[in-house]
Amino acid sequence: MPLYKKISFGNFEIALWRNEEDLSFFESKFASHPEIKNENKKLQWFATRHLVNEMRGEFSEIEKDEAGKPFLKNSSQHISISHTPVFAAAMLSNLAPVGIDLEMLNPKVERIAHKFLREDEINAIQADEKIEKLILYWSAKEALYKLHGKGGIEFMTQLLIERFELKLSGILQAEIAGIEQPLINLQVHYEFFEDHVLTYAMAR
Repeated sequence: MPLYKKISFGNFEIALWRNEEDLSFFESKFASHPEIKNENKKLQWFATRHLVNEMRGEFSEIEKDEAGKPFLKNSSQHISISHTPVFAAAMLSNLAPVGIDLEMLNPKVERIAHKFLREDEINAIQADEKIEKLILYWSAKEALYKLHGKGGIEFMTQLLIERFELKLSGILQAEIAGIEQPLINLQVHYEFFEDHVLTYAMAR
């Protein structure tokens, strides 16, 4: 499971690994195994947790709270994880909540765009950028949703992203509205690579 990329700042650390091992590699390293019948999904579950163990240099138990947000048992460190069949990703911070998302480029995103973007936002996207921009919008909103971590968020009206010029990597300006204490002036970092997009954000 070779390290693909590592991003480290004073406030957070991110790592991506390429999934190349089979289930037997992970099963020998974990005493408890998830009740997941699909082998590919089980492999992704193991991969993200193995990655977190590698990042922290120790075995780490990841649990989920009542809203489904993952947290590290017996640790105050903030965590967010994501995965695809190809990569596992994790983000850790000692200071503030974080959110990370990883998505594969997929034309099917057009079918659900109306669920997370307004009509005027969709119509503003140029045809030759449509798939990339829709995936980026979706992934960025997923990262924001994970950062908030409390559920009950409407993607279209509460996870807001300013319009942007599409690049291979960059920063999106965003906010989480309609909650008791709105989170404004958020930045969602993004990067396209190998038919994927990585997005991540940290609370200020």
